[in-house]
Amino acid sequence: MSEQDGLFATEPKYALDSNVVLSFLKTEDDEHYGVDVFAAQWQFLERHMKEGKIIAPRQIEKELDAWADHSDTIKAWLRDHRYLFCDVDDAQLALAKKIINAYPAYGLSSNSLGDLELMTLAGARSLTVLSLEHKRSTQPNRRLPKIPDVCAEYEIDCVSFPGFLRREGFGSAS
Repeated sequence: MSEQDGLFATEPKYALDSNVVLSFLKTEDDEHYGVDVFAAQWQFLERHMKEGKIIAPRQIEKELDAWADHSDTIKAWLRDHRYLFCDVDDAQLALAKKIINAYPAYGLSSNSLGDLELMTLAGARSLTVLSLEHKRSTQPNRRLPKIPDVCAEYEIDCVSFPGFLRREGFGSAS
């Protein structure tokens, strides 16, 4: 058990991708879920974070930090949610090596580190990845991999935001 896990009464179940947070907190009309429109869903997600059911890798924090430079809303959210983020451990490194060998794109760019850390955090701790990325309809692309495709290959559970809401009983228990 990590120091972070000891902070919560509940064991983590999900590893959070930055795109979920950004979709709620960015204000552009092309986002999936604006917090102003989907307030109940955001509060449900927030409750799961506060209860310790959702964590994220440190690299996701860095991705959100870059957005925080341009958004006071994201900056404030990030300041209040630093407890979510965890450092890489040895189990993640072993899984990262396997994934990079199969998908070299993850080792070529720092832009891909968030996805790699997200998947390895989930894989190493038997968590479910919570991401807005969609599976490719064809074979996984080794040069431009998608999180759900890689997760499927490495038997890491992966769910969309609507899938998360269904699994956790949003609507029936919110």
